[in-house]
Amino acid sequence: MARLRKELADPSEARARHLAEAMAVVLQGALLVRHGDPAVADAFTASRLADDGASFPGWGRAFGTLPAGVDTAAIVRRATPTAPAGCW
Repeated sequence: MARLRKELADPSEARARHLAEAMAVVLQGALLVRHGDPAVADAFTASRLADDGASFPGWGRAFGTLPAGVDTAAIVRRATPTAPAGCW
């Protein structure tokens, strides 16, 4: 709540854009949690929404920044295509 109050206290256009981006990311996370694959939703929320108290909330959007404990094997299995039966 303190972070939200700080964001709302600054009326600058740049802060408004940052707040709109944060709201979009929170909405993405909520939709994934509600309708998505649990492993993908967990990875998204851990990497984009977790706030460890550092100057940058969450882990960010850079490749390779998922925190330990994310079920990457389940995400890879979900994304790996399988050939239909009798194809080979």
